[in-house]
Amino acid sequence: MLLGLNLLKKTKDEFLTDLANLAKAKDTLIFIDTNILSYLFKLHSAARQEFFDWAVVAISEQRLYLPAWCAGEYLARVRENLLHTYTPKSKGDDQPRKALEAMLDTASLFVDDAVLRSTTYSGTRTEYLAGFREAIDGLKQYTQAFKHQFDPDKIHAEIEEHLGPAVLESPIAKLCDRAAKEGPSRIEHRLPPGFRDEAKPENRLGDLIIWLEILEYSLVRKDDFAHVLFLTNDEKSDWVYVPAKRLDMTRTGLKPIPNNNPHLKIIDPRLVSEFKQVIGHPQVSICTLSTLVQGLSKTDPTTVAQLAAAIQIELVASEGLAAEINTSVLEQANAEVEIEPAPEAIPEVDPPAEHAAGDHGVDAVRVPDVAPEPPVQAAPADHAAPDPGDEIAGAIQLEGYRDSTYQADAPGELNDIISSLQSHNWYIQNPAIEKLGTIIREDFPPTSWFVLGRNIYQAACGNAQKAMDFISNLDTRLKQFPDPISKYVLAGIVFEIYFDSKGALRDSPKAGYIAKPLSLLAKADYPDVRAFIRSKLELAGAHLFFSPGDDQQHTVAVQSEPVETQDVLDAGKRRKLTSISLDGRQILMDAPPEEYRWSTRYRVSYSSTDILEDISTSLSIPRWALTLLLNPEVDANVRFVLPEDRWFIPGIVLEADGAERA
Repeated sequence: MLLGLNLLKKTKDEFLTDLANLAKAKDTLIFIDTNILSYLFKLHSAARQEFFDWAVVAISEQRLYLPAWCAGEYLARVRENLLHTYTPKSKGDDQPRKALEAMLDTASLFVDDAVLRSTTYSGTRTEYLAGFREAIDGLKQYTQAFKHQFDPDKIHAEIEEHLGPAVLESPIAKLCDRAAKEGPSRIEHRLPPGFRDEAKPENRLGDLIIWLEILEYSLVRKDDFAHVLFLTNDEKSDWVYVPAKRLDMTRTGLKPIPNNNPHLKIIDPRLVSEFKQVIGHPQVSICTLSTLVQGLSKTDPTTVAQLAAAIQIELVASEGLAAEINTSVLEQANAEVEIEPAPEAIPEVDPPAEHAAGDHGVDAVRVPDVAPEPPVQAAPADHAAPDPGDEIAGAIQLEGYRDSTYQADAPGELNDIISSLQSHNWYIQNPAIEKLGTIIREDFPPTSWFVLGRNIYQAACGNAQKAMDFISNLDTRLKQFPDPISKYVLAGIVFEIYFDSKGALRDSPKAGYIAKPLSLLAKADYPDVRAFIRSKLELAGAHLFFSPGDDQQHTVAVQSEPVETQDVLDAGKRRKLTSISLDGRQILMDAPPEEYRWSTRYRVSYSSTDILEDISTSLSIPRWALTLLLNPEVDANVRFVLPEDRWFIPGIVLEADGAERA
């Protein structure tokens, strides 16, 4: 190991999945760096809450800690009133407006009626330029949001509440004294960590102090934990390095490929050696929050969906990954701009936040046996008129239903996009979604469009941000496709919800993003898609609590009582759950059954939104079909906690008298 690895003997999926499982393991001790705290100031509230939900569970298991040195670095910002320096820098709304003004100036020079005739724009040059100007002026109400600064006081309060109990009480003065003695020699001989900080005017030994603190506490707890994970966004070469190659599964088997997009980084072997000498075993790892979230997106995608989307947006903004990935596409577009403007693209709407999970990435949750509806019945066949779903069913070939056999490596631009979506790689999937705008009016077989829909939904469930955006704005996106292509794409999306890659009915629907697809089926716009999926579900013998095409509401009633606390500032922020019922049936249990398989969406506390999301995901009911009743009504920011002897398990529904249904 001291010689390092030129070839990482894992595929990207194996590396990320192993990392996620490591972070979730009860015998893994986790330390978080100061830069993880600072990164929270860049995330919107839903993404931060997902991080806190994950961290608080690990803290409650006494296996996640913030080193005292890191807490001290953060304290320095607090004491000097500099927390605002962690927040995204405001650029105002001038920068995007000036960029659009420059585009308009360029257009006024070369766009004429001949150029416009080669595009989908039907007006004159004068109308085009006037419309462009009007569009720029209309954007002002949206670009003003760039002036927004996150509230550092609110974020600090959240950090203090959730992570405050995790701060170690280490002998910092003693560690500083040791670092002062060893640091110059380690820097002189380029011994990690911290030698890259030798030119810093102050705190150049900070990384070494953190490492010494990790070693000391790991030694104290070595009998409790089999592995140590350091979560840090510091990727300098005195912590980690990038093996030149990694493995990848090809049609001919595992083969080495360049280790990029993304670079998979591993801990410096000299740190592993030092760790083994002190602790007695070499099981120590380092990763960034981004890498960990990519891994969790493979194993527990719904728990980090907002966090994953926010991280991808931040990566593109801060590191220019989009430009790096799309260089060849942009060069081609620039070369053609004078003779052929870019084709009409699907409008982009950035959400607040790979098919990484795949068919096996979402844990099956038992569908409740609660007076289920009978198998979905298609409308009675009229011999004078074919079933509206028959046209779609007849157009899709067998490999569309069993898309594991679909040949995405066949020639064609649509197959190139499908292949990219199957890569399980955000860096490849996101540009593929953006490329859709260039082929929406091209002629491809219905089966290919159907498989595209399946893979878009797969990628969204794996937290690829552009795929999530596509599904979130599905009604708008589908309108860009001509009929019947839009129907084939939507049919593929809803088929993916209920059926696996072999065409078999799933044990539990893939419910991460069901809200928008099922809302479209509940409207009058896609009767043939609704008939198609109901027919397929009927043939498969499906019994669903909520059937595609339904628009009925289900009532979630939540009762709670105040939590006694001596902390005046905490009063009213938390309440104890006493009852959660769905359509009158109790789902807050006294104790879980012995055979119950734990849900990956376990939380220490819940917001009212969390309760609805867990019910939606567990029972495959879209959020818009759930009506919340709070008794008593409480502030939206209140967190609900479970009593010590109660369990919130949406997948198991009790009768009103408390007897569990068989």
